[in-house]
Formats: sequence, C-alpha cells, structure tokens
Amino acid sequence: MAKQASPAPKQRWYKTLWQAYTVTAKTDKALPWILGSILVVPLAVGIIAGVVTDGLAATIYGPLIGLMVGAVASLYVLTKRFEKQMFQQMDGVMGGSLAVAQSITKGWQFAEEPIAVDQKTRSVIFQGVGNGGVVLLAEGGNSARRQVAQTVSRLGKLVPGVPVTPIYVGHGKDEVELKHLTKQIKATKTKQFGRGLRKGLSSADAETVRARLRAMGGPQMAVPKGIDPTKARADRKAMRGR
Repeated sequence: MAKQASPAPKQRWYKTLWQAYTVTAKTDKALPWILGSILVVPLAVGIIAGVVTDGLAATIYGPLIGLMVGAVASLYVLTKRFEKQMFQQMDGVMGGSLAVAQSITKGWQFAEEPIAVDQKTRSVIFQGVGNGGVVLLAEGGNSARRQVAQTVSRLGKLVPGVPVTPIYVGHGKDEVELKHLTKQIKATKTKQFGRGLRKGLSSADAETVRARLRAMGGPQMAVPKGIDPTKARADRKAMRGR
C-alpha cells in the first residue's frame, strides 16, 4: 500500500511578510522610506514622552508602546500597498476577478473553471456560491452581457428560487473595479436577503446548490451566429469513419 504524501508545511508568517515586502518594493521605490518613517516616528515619540515625564514606567513603556504602534501601522501600510500593486497587475488579465474572489475565505466558494467562455470576444464568466446566492463574475465588457443573460436564464431553471447576481468587472459604466470586487460580492447577501442575521443561504443550502451546478459540466461555449443549437446535427460520416 502506497504511503500518502505528507501535506506541505505551512509557510511561516514572517516569510510571507518578507515576500510581500520584496514583491512590493520592486516597483514601489518609496516603500522602504515610508515604512521606516512610520516605524521610527512613534518610537521617537515614545522615547521623548518617557524622558519628559521623567518616570520609570514612562521611560520603559513609552518606547515599547511607540514601537508596537509603529509596527502595527507599518504592517497596515504594507498590506494596503501590496494589495494595490496586486490589483494593478491583475487588472485587465483574464481570470483576475477569480483570483480576487477566491481570496474570500468565509461564506463563498468560486469554481476554478469558467461557466461560460466566448473565444471570439474573449469574454468569460466565473461562478461562485455563498450566503448571498449565486454570483457571476463577467469579464469582457459589453460582449459578456449576452452570455450573462443566457447563463442567468439557465441557472434559474437549474436552481429555482436561488438569487443570481451578475457582477461585471472592469472600468466602464456599471462595472466594478477589482479593488472593490470583494466588497461587492459580500454585499450580495444584504442586497438579496436583507439585513436579517438568519437570512441568506445556509452552508448546507449552499453546498446543495454547488452540487447541482457541478452537474452542468464544463464551460458553456458561445454558439456561432446563424446556428440553431436545437436543430444542429452531428456529422454521421465522421462518426462512422470515412
């Protein structure tokens, strides 16, 4: 019996922090100076406060509090600047919305495979299920709207009664930028079910919906114009072999 592979060890938090810093600092040249200033200023204030008050407790705890405040503030600034850079890199890249959506660790799950793809217009739709129902992430601008309408209609038959919310990702009118996408997805619960704490899909309901959607199979390809899919016939000669 083959031994099961042991799970990969989790990366230490300080390594993750260092990676975020090195990645951000490559393009954000002001980052070291900003973080250094944020770290040093509260520390200096704490030291000065300890000297001025001339008390043992203030002399000891003043610099410590200043150091902790500076560390927390530096971490916050690093996180925000790292996120900003990541959004800029993913902006306009197919699948960027999926990467952002999958960063939501509670209440939502997004499938890796798109639910609809149009190779001609390069529009793509990803699907997620959570406490707010079903969310469709549409990339490709106006060319994705026809696909979204078809997908919403299909999902309405497959999971009747479950709200389906399309979100168009981009910079145009009625579109959501990547940096606001997480907030928009989480807001669908309130939008569809109201503010009641017990409203929305439960974990069991959401899993049932996911199971039904998985039955749809792979991505739905766009049908070329002029072809009626209900009347299309297979090439019998090709099936028998020429």
